[in-house]
Amino acid sequence: MADDISVTIGEVTELTLITPITKGKAPQLREVLRATQVSPNSPIKKISTIHFARWVIFDNDTRLLFTSNFDGSWLDYLRDFSVLTPDGLDQIWGNCDDYPGARNFDQFTAWVRRFQIPVDLFYPAYPDATVKDVLQALDWKKKTDAFQRELAKPPTA
Repeated sequence: MADDISVTIGEVTELTLITPITKGKAPQLREVLRATQVSPNSPIKKISTIHFARWVIFDNDTRLLFTSNFDGSWLDYLRDFSVLTPDGLDQIWGNCDDYPGARNFDQFTAWVRRFQIPVDLFYPAYPDATVKDVLQALDWKKKTDAFQRELAKPPTA
């Protein structure tokens, strides 16, 4: 059996889940998501391969959509979640039916497989650029721009 149904193009892989929210837990889940969004120490920041991650509560507060683009394999991404951010995941998906927790990796990956949705179209604008490549390019641009501003200054006597 394949590990997943995710699509990988170049260096970038996608993951899409739709999980049922435990009845009455949507308000609590919404607060967890809001707190995670504004936290300077968001657990999501611990995973350096994420291009983006999105959680959306929908269907009258009955289901949670998670979609993400990341560098590398599905299995490595889930392992990063399980090892680097298990508490953050548990705070989010602990509000969803049958969530086993992130620390038991085999149960966690089985749960993800159960709710993973195949995508009909996945388009990464920069399939060969990892998050590390993008951050490095932005750093080089910032340094190049500063150097060019310095060069543009008139000479001093």
